[in-house]
Amino acid sequence: MKPGNLQGGFNWYSGARRARVAVMRGETPPVPPIEAPTRVLWGGRDPIIKAEWMDRLPEFFTNLEASVAPDAGHFVQMEQPELAAEEIRKFFGRVMAR
Repeated sequence: MKPGNLQGGFNWYSGARRARVAVMRGETPPVPPIEAPTRVLWGGRDPIIKAEWMDRLPEFFTNLEASVAPDAGHFVQMEQPELAAEEIRKFFGRVMAR
């Protein structure tokens, strides 16, 4: 929480504004879906990126495992580190066993 630590994140949003607006307007070519095995653990109490938006993930990932951490917010790995570590362990256990 030192002065200036958050500036990089704000700079990204400012710098990417034109591209984000183009995506929202449908002015960009469609992106091919990601085929790599993907695990999403979404915070059920995320005030920024709502868990209800998970329904769109299959449009972008063809090999997806997704679930909600009901008691976590935006930073699941910091708010529920044991749960996040266990889900990561199980996911890579399955992926590596294939």
